[in-house]
Order: sequence, then C-alpha cells, then structure tokens
Amino acid sequence: MGNLRLAFFLAYKSIIKGSFWTLILIILVTSLSFSNLILTPSLMTGVTAALNQQQIETLFGNIVIDPPANQTYLSQVSQIESQLDQIPELAGAAKHLNNRAFFEYKWQQNSSFLKKGQNGNWTVIGIDPEKESAVTTIHESIINGSYLAENDRDAILLGVEIAGGNQTSTLPYLTMGGVRAGDKIRLTYPNNIQHVYTVKGVFKAREGGANNLAYITHRDMVAVLDSSVPVDSANQILIRTKTGIDEKQMIAKLKTLDINGQIRGWEEYGRGVGEIVASFGTITSIIGAIGLIVAGVVMFIVIYINVTHRKRQIGILRAIGVNRGVVLLSYLLQALLYACLGIIFGGIILGYMIKPYFDSHPIDLPVGLVRLVVDQSSIVNAISWLLAASLLAGLIPVLNVTQESIIKAIWGD
Repeated sequence: MGNLRLAFFLAYKSIIKGSFWTLILIILVTSLSFSNLILTPSLMTGVTAALNQQQIETLFGNIVIDPPANQTYLSQVSQIESQLDQIPELAGAAKHLNNRAFFEYKWQQNSSFLKKGQNGNWTVIGIDPEKESAVTTIHESIINGSYLAENDRDAILLGVEIAGGNQTSTLPYLTMGGVRAGDKIRLTYPNNIQHVYTVKGVFKAREGGANNLAYITHRDMVAVLDSSVPVDSANQILIRTKTGIDEKQMIAKLKTLDINGQIRGWEEYGRGVGEIVASFGTITSIIGAIGLIVAGVVMFIVIYINVTHRKRQIGILRAIGVNRGVVLLSYLLQALLYACLGIIFGGIILGYMIKPYFDSHPIDLPVGLVRLVVDQSSIVNAISWLLAASLLAGLIPVLNVTQESIIKAIWGD
C-alpha cells in the first residue's frame, strides 16, 4: 500500500511540475483520438442505417409475403389484406403484381423494327396507389408530374433511370432519353399484348434500385395479364410496421395467421447491399488504427522525453531505496491519467458538440440523410484500445531507462 501511495505521489508531482502546454497537448491529442475512434464507426453505421432505411422505404417494407414455393402468385389477396388490417402494430400493407415489359418512346418515328429507338426492358408493377403510399415513399419522390391515383387508367409512373433526363445517373442510351409527364409510351408484355400509357409522373428515390421500376394501377396490370391469372392475386405483399415494433416478433405473429405464403424479413432481400456495407468495417478499422497509433506515438514521445530528462532523478530515487516497480508504476499512472482525461474530454466533445451537430445537420448523401449512430460497443472498444495504447506508450520508455544501472542513470553516459 505504501508503494502504491508513493507511485501516486510521484505521478502527481511529475504532472504538476511538468509543462502545462505539454499536458494540454497530450490531452488534446488523446481527446481527438478517442473522438475519432467513435466518430468513424458511428458514421459508417449511420450510412448503413440510411441504406437500410431506404431499402425499407422504397423496395421491401419491413416484411414481405411471397407466394408458396411451388406457386407464382399469392391467391385470395383481399382476404390476406383483411387479416393484416386487424393487426394494430402494422402501418400498412401493399400488394404488388409484377411483370416485365418492353418500353418504347416515340415508337411511331421508327420506320423499321431494326432501327433502335428510345426503348428498353424494365419491370412494371401493378399497385394500389393509396395502400402503396402507406408502405413506401415513392409518392414523396416525384420530380415531374404527379403520383398515381386509384381511378387512373392507362397511366404510368416511371423511375428516373427509365425516363432519363438530366437527373439520371445512367448513361442516356440506357434510358428512354428524357420522357416527361404527359408523354405517351408503349409497353409490350411477354404475352405479346401491347398497351399505350400516358406518363403520369417521374420519381427519383434515394435507393437506386427503385429508380429502375415503373408503376401502374393493379387493375391495369390485371387487364394485360393472361386470363389464367386470378384478379385477386399478387406476386408479393409488402408490409410496413410501426416505429419500434420488433420485426422478428411480428413475423412470428404473422405466421400464426395461417397465410398461404412465405413470410420473410426485408434483410433477406437486401443482402447484396448489406455485403457492400459490411466492407465499410475494414475501412473503419484502418482509420481507427491510424488514429490509435498517432495517439500512442505522441504519448510515447512525450513520456520518453520526460523520462529521459528525469533520468538522474530516477537514478537518485532508486539509490535512496525506491523500488524500480514504484517508478515504473508512477509513469504508467501518468499515461493512464492522460488517457482518462482524453476519454473524458473526447466524450464531452463528441456528446455535446459533434453528435448534436449531426443530429440537426445530417449529411445529405444520395443514400439518404446520414446521422451519427453511436452504439455501446464502439464506446467500449474505443476506451479499451486507448487505455491499452496509453499503457504501452508509458511502459516501453520507462522500462528502457529503469534497466540502466543506478550509477549510469545518475552520472549519465
């Protein structure tokens, strides 16, 4: 106990008698390093959350009901919708009737079928516009024209990557070249039915995959499908849960309703993006490691210079009987103190300056509004690694000096 008190006393005196600006510099570096260790993974997590949210809001909802494994369509969809409407935890459910079609714009001007016009193959989905707006945010992404209405006939809503124009990120020849609301386009379906639609609107969602889709009303889609497809059918039903509802528990609840279909969470459809996002972890680790090394090197240099300048004092302390372990412990306590002060001030900077700023001014990226998402594991990892780096930075120079003989330490080389 006496040795421990002595080590604390020596550490205290070393800090008090040391340079004030050196102390400030060390605390500043460790504070910024600690903030960076949390900031980088929090930003990456924020990007991941934004990507996931866009997939939920534009493509899949929270839960998807697919047909049974041996069937193409869900049957008795109206009955399923009635069951879903009775569940208070759900915000909405929207049926999708999907098809593939060959799109043509200004087809009348093509004198020969061999001449390439403004055309292409894309997916078209039959929806109930009102129910769709309770599940996805397509209706909020209109950049030209307007959203579909329930009583619309022969009207179509195009994603911007189909329509083309100056807001698309696709090469012009891969789009229809700039279709606008009010224009006419012709669709040829796999069953050779051709139908002319008036473009009701063009939308641009933050989720890129949604911008390659087109929407018509469910009734219009039924009209062009083969007569063998029942009117009350769909390829999928997208479900949106209310905020705070656990998706896994809701999936388990839906499976008790004896719905003739496969019920899955949206993550099973968004794995491709998830794998891309997972690679962010490697980038985060590299950046965090660099910040950690910088903090450790700075503390190592400062403590090494401090120890070197006090080599004679260390030799005198050992000469009068102070245990080498006490000297070593005193400098380790200094390094821990620097790290703790850095963690405290870094946490204040992050919690009261950086995070509130991002909450009120999120980064507007194409994938969505990105905010800091700070989780407990990031904080624990940052504290653990910074403390470890600090101990290592304090241990090496002191071991090097205390291994010298007492005479050499006092009189020098």
